Amino acid sequence: MDKTRREQRAEQHAEIAGWASVIGMAALVIGGLMALITGELSLWVFGCAVVGAAGIGLWMGWTPDEFRAWMAGRQTRYGTTSILITIIFVGFIVFAYVLVDRANITADLTSVQRYSLNKPTLDAINELRDRGYGVRIVGFFTSSKLREEESADLLLRQYEAESDGAVEVEYVDPDERPDKAALYGYQTGLDGQLVLVVLGPDGEPVQRQVVQGDGTVVERYVTRFLGDVTERNITTGIKTVASAGRFKVYFTTGHGERELDQVDDTGISRLAVSLEGEGIAAEPLVLADVEQIPPDADAVLIVGALIPFSETEVALIADYLAGGGRVGIFADPPLIEAAVLGGPPNTFLQAGTPLNDYLWDEFGVRVDDTLVIETTPELINGTEWVPIINSVAPHTIMQGVADEPIYANVMRSLTLVDEPDTRQGQYTREPLLFTSELSYGETALARFLDSQISYDPQEDIPGPLVVGATVRRQLEFQVDIQPRLIIIGDSDILKNEYVKQIPGNVYLWTDMVDWLTGFSQAITFTPVSDPTLLNLVVSDGERNTIAVITMIILPGLVLLAGGVVWWYRRR
Repeated sequence: MDKTRREQRAEQHAEIAGWASVIGMAALVIGGLMALITGELSLWVFGCAVVGAAGIGLWMGWTPDEFRAWMAGRQTRYGTTSILITIIFVGFIVFAYVLVDRANITADLTSVQRYSLNKPTLDAINELRDRGYGVRIVGFFTSSKLREEESADLLLRQYEAESDGAVEVEYVDPDERPDKAALYGYQTGLDGQLVLVVLGPDGEPVQRQVVQGDGTVVERYVTRFLGDVTERNITTGIKTVASAGRFKVYFTTGHGERELDQVDDTGISRLAVSLEGEGIAAEPLVLADVEQIPPDADAVLIVGALIPFSETEVALIADYLAGGGRVGIFADPPLIEAAVLGGPPNTFLQAGTPLNDYLWDEFGVRVDDTLVIETTPELINGTEWVPIINSVAPHTIMQGVADEPIYANVMRSLTLVDEPDTRQGQYTREPLLFTSELSYGETALARFLDSQISYDPQEDIPGPLVVGATVRRQLEFQVDIQPRLIIIGDSDILKNEYVKQIPGNVYLWTDMVDWLTGFSQAITFTPVSDPTLLNLVVSDGERNTIAVITMIILPGLVLLAGGVVWWYRRR
């Protein structure tokens, strides 16, 4: 009888110990997951550890033979080994899922690498790294944009992984960290958008001082707005930084031109700043001091010259264009600027001067000795010789201008050849800007000086007048040498006063630089699109559902099936 009681007691202990082992192992798995997810040793984690240790200790103390058999891999009573192995396996799967989910590990298993960065992107990253530059991509995401942040991270972490430290990624919640967001230039409406920050040699963002509306001066990081989270936007921004200094625009000087460092309203210092902001170097060029235009010149601009170029200087420009150079000429009306603004008389590009003759003989374009008079009231900015241009040609340059007016301050008209000779016929001349039909070109400029101007059909040129034009090689894409030329009958359209507040003038300037230098074409990235790509981004709810199914429901069904089999066999 005593033996029977001892056997019953041993069986009870074994059963209790078996359940204790199951509960203890489950407690250890749960506690480990809680510590992994929360990242801290909380009271609940400590409690799970105590329960787990007590349960495993009770199992080891009451059923040492069963513990030794489990350790040796032999089957024991009541299927305790199977249950413990199942719990350990499920715990391992859950641990691995949490670690992989937290690490955001991705692998492109498609044969054509559909979900990898495009080769031009990899080339841009390599160029950035090889030139020793560093950037930080900053994403603004509030708590309402968590799904978009996860989607962005799928793309951005690939840039970070491929860059070997040249590309950093940071996410800023403007609601939680408004000071940090302000440093990066955050403004209302940028939630879910990206900016690019250039890093200095010390690995920290480059800073600049910004004057706020109340006059206070604050420090801000130098950033470049990227916009939506797309490979095109990100790679274009990286290529812009990687190309910094590889494009160079020269501004002629020595003929009374507007100076790059002239910061008042009549200067063009803002042009230099805008170029440098895009990574394009801007330097002055004294033609009289050089034997040739520097070969690294992507474009040469003549802005507001007052005296004619010599034949030697014209020869330099001719040689440069013959080799595929790009030139922009912005010429004011003769005599008039001096009468209106004071200063020396303007004789640049007058009839018979070497540069004007060369432009006509080679390209079939002549800058007229005229003053544009506008008589349409809504197109007059103060006086009839200060026109507002809102008639643009269907030209590539004007696509960004859209319907924005362009402000001028006394203009001269252009003449394009009607029947080009063999030499002129090598080129295509395209009008760029027009005045209205009610305008005309005043040719008797002396009468303007005497305040006696009126339309004379015998002498003056009736509108609409061409006041801006471009020249390029016929069938340009079929030839290796591709010179380009822009001529506009006014230099005031580029002065600081206009480019800081008139959108049309800003768009015109940036598009002209792009057309001359090919800068945008060089840095703009167009990814390979594939309509068969699947959207692999899921919402938080969908991810939670997947986690519940894989970590709870499926293992739970396995455990339930095992329990049923175990209970059935016990009977």
